[in-house]
Amino acid sequence: MRNRSTIFFYIVMIVPVLILLSMSFLPTMTYFFGEEILLKTKPLDPRDLFRGDYVSLRYEINDVPFNLFPEELKSGKEFSKFRDKDLYAILQRKGNFYTVEKISFTKPNHPYYLKAKVNLYGPLNEMSAQNVYVDYQIDRYFVPENTGEDLEKQAREGNLVAKVKVWHGYPLLMEVQKMP
Repeated sequence: MRNRSTIFFYIVMIVPVLILLSMSFLPTMTYFFGEEILLKTKPLDPRDLFRGDYVSLRYEINDVPFNLFPEELKSGKEFSKFRDKDLYAILQRKGNFYTVEKISFTKPNHPYYLKAKVNLYGPLNEMSAQNVYVDYQIDRYFVPENTGEDLEKQAREGNLVAKVKVWHGYPLLMEVQKMP
């Protein structure tokens, strides 16, 4: 009986630790093994830019041209099967920065891609969307308290660059700095 209670005790102690370790796996792997890329930010309305201890960011790669999406998403047939499905934005380097080359439903073999979501409530068509907003979950940059004023000003002017590490489609926002 004592052995059973000892085993149960160890299981109860180990499970929370395993849960915490699994939550930190992707960010840790991305930090150590991810490839660093640069993304251009876009100006934002200053009223929405700085909330508390973080700066809200928007990137040029958030607005993806309609023609870069898969044909099945544009056709509208059985559209509901695509709702909330993971998409992959395949990135290509242009100068010092990365842009979206195309959007895919299948995980690419390409070294630079980001896992993404698109909140769509109907089929895409050229009349409804020249650019489609794609979310990569890297829209907040946390800063020390009361230090975001300079970043806020630079973001308003569109003069910020984001250093992002990417590992197997998972992005990790490392740093935001003034454009060189």
